[in-house]
Amino acid sequence: MTAQSSLPQRGVLRSFLPGRGVLRSEWIKLRSVRSTYLSVLFATLVAVVLGVLATSSDASNWATMTAQDKAQFDPLGDSFIGLIFGELAFGVLGVLAISTEYRTGMIRATFSAVPQRGRVYAAKALVVGVVSLVLGMLLVFGSFFLGQAMLSSKHLEVHLGDPGVLRVVLSAGLYLFVVTMIGFGLGAILRHSAGAIAALVAMLWLAYPIGRVLDHLSYLPSRILLFNIADAITRTHAATGKPALRIPSLELAYSSLALYLVVFLALGAWRISRDA
Repeated sequence: MTAQSSLPQRGVLRSFLPGRGVLRSEWIKLRSVRSTYLSVLFATLVAVVLGVLATSSDASNWATMTAQDKAQFDPLGDSFIGLIFGELAFGVLGVLAISTEYRTGMIRATFSAVPQRGRVYAAKALVVGVVSLVLGMLLVFGSFFLGQAMLSSKHLEVHLGDPGVLRVVLSAGLYLFVVTMIGFGLGAILRHSAGAIAALVAMLWLAYPIGRVLDHLSYLPSRILLFNIADAITRTHAATGKPALRIPSLELAYSSLALYLVVFLALGAWRISRDA
């Protein structure tokens, strides 16, 4: 590649590199809106409360469980049962981080201050991504430790040093991060909070029955659904029986998550480069 041909590519790259001022501005915006705190509070309450209730119920009813139920018992799965709903709150956080500016018209002032839209988008994505990753990890580790504390009375708990446990906990936090960024991408693409949240709900939950309908043709559609990807990466043991046909391998699950992340961020970047 010649030096001349590499110059346009370098210019495109620079247009997506946010400066400190842009990053600081986006951080102030994110922590200044009430929806940020409400989303995080909802996710925390749902994830922690449901996880504690599920694991405490397991501990209380362990003596009366059947042998089959005991064999299928998953201490991690019950600790993270609240993330099924908590993920929506993280996704909504991503949506509102960008769609709110379009709803209020503030985006025009943002682009007036920083005409390079790529830098604005990159700064927003970086701030939202870092915040969601940190909060997601805090949430899953908190859910894990509280859940295991409930199970410890019956000696059913697992520890981070046990095989596969740390991977599962980290994967749960990573999943929340990806869902947040999918919501962020949807917010940039649709520029309408309600529409983007509806699309997010469809991706998280409503796509599941569609995948079931297509199972008689191929299990691949089910295996790349977010619902089943989450199931795959939050297990220490592989699924068994017919439901296992819908659960992707770890390799497919992680590569699908990466594809979701790249596609939605790329589509959002393309959309934000259009007319505001």
